[in-house]
Amino acid sequence: MAVINTNVKALFSQAALKATERNQTVSMQQLSTGKRINTSRDDAAGMAIATRMTHQIRSLNQAVRNAGDAITLIQTAEGATNEITDMMQRMRELAIQASNDTNNNEQRSYLDLEFQQLKKQIVQIADNTEWNGFPVLNGSTGERVGIKPVYKTTSDPTVKANIEVVAGKPTSSSVTTRTGAVNESAAVTFPVLNAGQSVTVAGLTYTAINDRTAAEVAAAFAGLADGATTGTGTANGTYSGKMVSWSTTGNTVSGTSTLTFNTTTPITNVTDLVATATPTMPTVVTTNGIATQ
Repeated sequence: MAVINTNVKALFSQAALKATERNQTVSMQQLSTGKRINTSRDDAAGMAIATRMTHQIRSLNQAVRNAGDAITLIQTAEGATNEITDMMQRMRELAIQASNDTNNNEQRSYLDLEFQQLKKQIVQIADNTEWNGFPVLNGSTGERVGIKPVYKTTSDPTVKANIEVVAGKPTSSSVTTRTGAVNESAAVTFPVLNAGQSVTVAGLTYTAINDRTAAEVAAAFAGLADGATTGTGTANGTYSGKMVSWSTTGNTVSGTSTLTFNTTTPITNVTDLVATATPTMPTVVTTNGIATQ
């Protein structure tokens, strides 16, 4: 028969030693912090009361600091208004002195010069008096000067209802990242222009001084880069405006009235090309795209 020998007295001594160690730890914590209640196990109810009182004390201390800041703000405004008051009193002095008929016009001009300088200084004080970045005298108190460093968000989300989702074949404008892009192109057939008539393509307007054939009008737009404001047709016409997002660089007409325009912005549809004229509208026809990198 197996027998388990147990030292009961040693177990009792060990338990008493652990209890004494815990009490010693609590006592040392109280001595080091100077507080009777350090954790909720010391006194749960007392801990709740002490925490609530700590909240009130810290809030009151912050309220005292806020009141101090408000007093300093008022003192800043008071100092500025005292300076303004002194200047206004001096301005009144000058006004009364200028009313003296023993002064000639030159002397009055000197008095008025000081008066105007004091007036400008009053406006400058009102514009430049600030407290913690806030103007206090120019009528915009409460608006922060410069960019706000903190952006605040609300907890209530804004939900847009009835969002319509339409599935379809993606177009070239839906592509945002790619290694190669295709610049669309359009062939524009120009009309005949009489003297005083004009044609506008991609923001650039050409007005004929003399009667111009359709081929000559097309030649006036040939070889123009994006942003061009003039071309080769200045001898018989004038240019106005600027060509935007389109180019005819490297394109010639070769005696015809049709000229190809290429977009300079990748993945731009040809419908973006605007061509107008008086009285006959030019014809715009979509051509094959030119692959660019």
